[in-house]
Amino acid sequence: MRRRGSLLEWLWNIVQRGERRIIRVMVLASVLLLLMQLSAVRDPLDFYMTVAAKVEAPPMELPALANAEREGVAKTWQITLKATPAAPIRVVQNGTVIADLAKGEQQIAVQSGQIQLDGIGVAQTIRVQVIKKDARLLEPRHNQIMILQGNIMNFTVKP
Repeated sequence: MRRRGSLLEWLWNIVQRGERRIIRVMVLASVLLLLMQLSAVRDPLDFYMTVAAKVEAPPMELPALANAEREGVAKTWQITLKATPAAPIRVVQNGTVIADLAKGEQQIAVQSGQIQLDGIGVAQTIRVQVIKKDARLLEPRHNQIMILQGNIMNFTVKP
């Protein structure tokens, strides 16, 4: 004859089975979360290089360029750049070379938007400093320094 258990024992067994299932689901969810995180972090070097590229050369601000095109006439501002030591660094805006820093210091008329300092082919490290700028410009900052090591550096001109 089968022994009949109490109602309390029966409930206790149901709770224990439920706990086992919950623990199994939690372990499975933890393993899935770990696998998802490992697949997201494929190569830390690629992640670092992407972040560094965005910091060194931020993307162009398209709304600012669209507003300048709508106005028809783009305003120009004067900035003075100084290369230390003097080197053939090309200053490019909108695909056009607007200055060369071979003499060291150069006053340049610029429009709002992106400016590129092209130091490709220059073997030494060059510091380019903004020594004068129009007072109405927010960017570049006065005495802002950009360091070129044979690469291209972008900065923004923003009123």
